[in-house]
Amino acid sequence: TTFTASQGLLLMIPNMYKIAAEQLPCVFDVSARTVATQALNIFGDHSDVMAVRQTGFAMLCESNPQEVMDLSPVAHLSAIEGHVPFVNFFDGFRTSHEIQKIEKWDYEDLKEMCNMEAVEEFRAKALNPEHPKMRGSHENGDVFFQHREACNPAYEALPAVVEKYMGKINEKLGTNYQLFNYYGAPDADRVIIAMGS
Repeated sequence: TTFTASQGLLLMIPNMYKIAAEQLPCVFDVSARTVATQALNIFGDHSDVMAVRQTGFAMLCESNPQEVMDLSPVAHLSAIEGHVPFVNFFDGFRTSHEIQKIEKWDYEDLKEMCNMEAVEEFRAKALNPEHPKMRGSHENGDVFFQHREACNPAYEALPAVVEKYMGKINEKLGTNYQLFNYYGAPDADRVIIAMGS
């Protein structure tokens, strides 16, 4: 896990490609902010997180401090089981600096949700002289494309993994977190899609 925003996130882009390609269970918690252009600023927008969409990281967005508390574990648990890293983001200053009473998680509740088999699988992939592995090799065109395509099943399975952990959170807290939450008239013929606070 790391925490960052704005230019700091942009500096990580080259490493994000490697992290995603190696299917590491990494989570970047991002307080989304405007990327400084003609002047420095601290305005909240999504220009930093939108600049990393192409890296292979999944993205999860929260709209208030309670959602940050509740859904951050979803990003971590899904990254571990799904083998896809996450950018877990929320609006800088509007959400990150909001003063609000929230219900805090007990670590024991989180522990019982964690897929320990996936954790052990990750640990088994660690560099160790007892079972050496090669990483970062050079590939030619005969195998490079196949290796890039080999990660597709993890991305195809990821929405179900995220929904599973949202379901566990909902069961524990009595919430209604889903991949997409619809609010409004059931017979609407037009909708507005919004993200963040």
